[in-house]
Amino acid sequence: MGNYLLEIRDIYTYYDKIAALKGVSLNLQKGEIVAIIGANGAGKTTLINTISGLIHPAQGRILFENNVISGMPAYKIARKGIVQIPEGRKLFPKLTVLENMELGAFSQNNKKEINENIEKMYALFPILKQRSKQYAGTMSGGEQQMLALARGLMAKPKVLLIDEPSMGLAPVLVEKTFQIIKEINAQGIAILLVEQNAKKSLEIASRAYVIETGKIIMTDNAHKLLENDIIKKAYLGEML
Repeated sequence: MGNYLLEIRDIYTYYDKIAALKGVSLNLQKGEIVAIIGANGAGKTTLINTISGLIHPAQGRILFENNVISGMPAYKIARKGIVQIPEGRKLFPKLTVLENMELGAFSQNNKKEINENIEKMYALFPILKQRSKQYAGTMSGGEQQMLALARGLMAKPKVLLIDEPSMGLAPVLVEKTFQIIKEINAQGIAILLVEQNAKKSLEIASRAYVIETGKIIMTDNAHKLLENDIIKKAYLGEML
């Protein structure tokens, strides 16, 4: 076994009889940001959902801290320290900002520690303190993304699986979101980042995997992939 925090070994995931992931293998080390890039429908979200236990793989294994977690229910995987920030935020729109954050700490019992973590979230995302009594569904897209990240951090993760954090955001908020992801990573939280904006994700990642029709077709240092002609043409929109 390797010294990986998270390791995916030869995973196959199906929707009915259609293979969405076909022998995917990858790993994540402590303190890393690893990006997953690929076109729509390539299998990125399926991969995230398989790791988090929302979908169970038909073949292969997922290991976290050298223990097999594939096949576990999602809530047990979350309690172990793998927390997903889903595509589209998936907040509880009729609950307040504070109530959404408190739900992120569902597996914790220490009220003092929960309150301390809420204050840490307010320090990281000052707008959430101002909006603490506001219903989540009435917030802007950028504010909702910050709340989704804060709710995930309330679970005290070791790994964050972040799915399309810049979706629907204005360019200035995209910049801010990626800066916040870097700040979260600087606190020692490893991040597996799925993002349609390949350029932005490669700029902050240490390594990256390219997925195409359910298969990993390339992996390398993220900065090398930024200079790769195939990646430039296919995912960065650059004409060669």
